[in-house]
Amino acid sequence: MGEYEEIDLLIKTGKNLEALELLRDIKKTKTLPIDETGWMYWNISDIPAVLRKPRDVYENHIEFVEWGKQALFPHKLHWFVSDATQALTLSLGDYFDEWFKWYLFSCKYSSRNKENRAIRFESHRAAAISLLVLKRFFEIEIPITNMAELLEEDKDWENTLFAEFTYYTLLAEKAFLLDQSEHLKEALKNINRLTDLAKEVIYTKADKRESGMLGSWEGLNCSRLTKESMSVLLHNGACMLHKIRKYKESAAMFQLALQNGSNFTAYSLSLFLSSLWKENKNNLEVVEAFTNYSPEGICVNELFQFASDLKEVDWQLSRKED
Repeated sequence: MGEYEEIDLLIKTGKNLEALELLRDIKKTKTLPIDETGWMYWNISDIPAVLRKPRDVYENHIEFVEWGKQALFPHKLHWFVSDATQALTLSLGDYFDEWFKWYLFSCKYSSRNKENRAIRFESHRAAAISLLVLKRFFEIEIPITNMAELLEEDKDWENTLFAEFTYYTLLAEKAFLLDQSEHLKEALKNINRLTDLAKEVIYTKADKRESGMLGSWEGLNCSRLTKESMSVLLHNGACMLHKIRKYKESAAMFQLALQNGSNFTAYSLSLFLSSLWKENKNNLEVVEAFTNYSPEGICVNELFQFASDLKEVDWQLSRKED
């Protein structure tokens, strides 16, 4: 295993601080080719973003962008604005305005071709997700329009299903937050249609395709026409359905994602359990779901920050049954 693969494995197995130390050492001691440098910068921002350290993200990202404006021009400019976690962590330190300026810069000066279509989509998605979370609705039409235009570039693009499903989940959440009932109805109709197509992919495609290292140019531009990507898509859709109070539909979509290889985070587990609770108010159902699906190391109290209604559940039920 090479040095970069070792770092990628550390990140994917949650050993973030070890990976960050190695990345920073590489940054200090080596001169890398452009794609490896971009991967390095992206991950030095992403690890503190996951750890919610906005100042650390900002200090690295300033360098990433200044380097990228030259080295990545014009085909790869969207690389430095391709992740919503990074953008939202920057917002915790009041740096989101700067991130959004970087996004607008990338949209203005980047080329538009099939080789960078996937990462352009990721960039628009990151902007739209962030603006929804921050409730900055006066700007939301910019990335939404960019996504719509991108979907018209090539109807035969293999990532169209993934991109279109994501687009409609964002439209649904926006319509819900702005109380636009007809727009919400139309978005949900399209989500139902696309869910059926996602099921077809799950049942007919290979289990997994090599997608490159996390944050790499290859990884951010990989094919999404895989079972793994469809399970991720359904997982994300289920989270959205909970947010718009479609609890029955959310629980069903979470279960479909679980049946096809999706894994819970503390956040998504809390939404799944909350959907079950809000729909049925069944203590045993929620406790058993937590027991069956909870990732190792997650305790009940961690869920309350994402779904306070779970405090109503009788979590001692399993002990009483024993």
